Amino acid sequence: MLLEARLRPLVSLRHFRQFRSDRVGPEGIKEYQVARRDLAGDEVRVRVAAVGLNYRDRALQGGSYLPQMPRPFVPLSEGSGVVLETGREVHDLRVGQPVLGHYTSDWISGAFEEPYHASKLGGPRDGWLAEEVIVPRRALVAVPSGWRLEQAAALAISGVTAWKALGDLDELQGRYLLLAGTGNVSLQALELATAAGARPIVVTSRPALAPRLRDLGAEAVIVREGGAADVASQVMAVTESEGVARAIDVVGGQFLVDAILPSMATNGRIALVGFLESGRVEGDLVGPAIRKLLRLEGISVGSRDDLEALLRYMDHHGLKPAIGRRLSADDLPEWFAYGAVGSGLCSGTIADRHPSVGLSATNPPDNDLELGKTLVIMDQRLAESTAE
Repeated sequence: MLLEARLRPLVSLRHFRQFRSDRVGPEGIKEYQVARRDLAGDEVRVRVAAVGLNYRDRALQGGSYLPQMPRPFVPLSEGSGVVLETGREVHDLRVGQPVLGHYTSDWISGAFEEPYHASKLGGPRDGWLAEEVIVPRRALVAVPSGWRLEQAAALAISGVTAWKALGDLDELQGRYLLLAGTGNVSLQALELATAAGARPIVVTSRPALAPRLRDLGAEAVIVREGGAADVASQVMAVTESEGVARAIDVVGGQFLVDAILPSMATNGRIALVGFLESGRVEGDLVGPAIRKLLRLEGISVGSRDDLEALLRYMDHHGLKPAIGRRLSADDLPEWFAYGAVGSGLCSGTIADRHPSVGLSATNPPDNDLELGKTLVIMDQRLAESTAE
């Protein structure tokens, strides 16, 4: 009832705040007041609560990824909110229902097809960086009961990517998994794999994170101080020379050849994920792959069926995405430029400038210790509300 009362004045609004990427570069995102339009039959109008930030968003805005993409478009590929209005053909969503977005909106099930690229939200199709968005019904799924809407905004890319990269979780029970790094995909994979009874090994270059990673379920944390070969020797020591059944590689390049391949068990599987540090390798890739009968697979998010399966799994196991930083839209140029906000990466400076985002100025000054998704909060009270 409280949520419905809060939505009533929003239904009659004629204009809303929207951000568009007009050109490449951190200053290329501009704010507009946009007039509402009528919905097509299969469309849904959503009041945005929170929007997730991903490296893809930075790469698109910086021009290092798909610089030829037509502009303007509304950036940011994952978000959550509540339904304000539905088209005449939409009968399974109600006004006030909490929803989250499905990233590749035309990919409903089965294998990926090339035309699906054109249906990605946050470029080339309009994304979530607005007070309101209009999306096709197929691009929305219901938020699980008990989740805050800000949590729902943190899943559609990194969560689904981790889900696909892990494969059959039943096969991981009691087996070793290697996670390279502590980004959103690796953290989500750590949470899912731990719930499945796997034995995760996390590689990080930040030793201060080790206690927290163990608390999250890492059986071992390897601090990347020496070369990649040293990482491999430590992995084999942890596994008593067994090696790992699966590895999720978000680094690429020589790390794949020098650290991950020597760490694999026979019949192991390597998932190559997202924006790798380098696509170039030197050395023997084919020999170890054939000798150990390894499988290398490229992963790029997943279908709506995958997103719904992930939500069911997390709901069954009582899992929720981890939230790191909460920003306002005014912080985005700095985030696009540097990947962090505030002098010295201090999250308290964000709260000083934008107290509406709810950050405490007493937050730890070393934002390098933040773990979890960075969000843009579009509606503070809505983002904190819980789906029922």
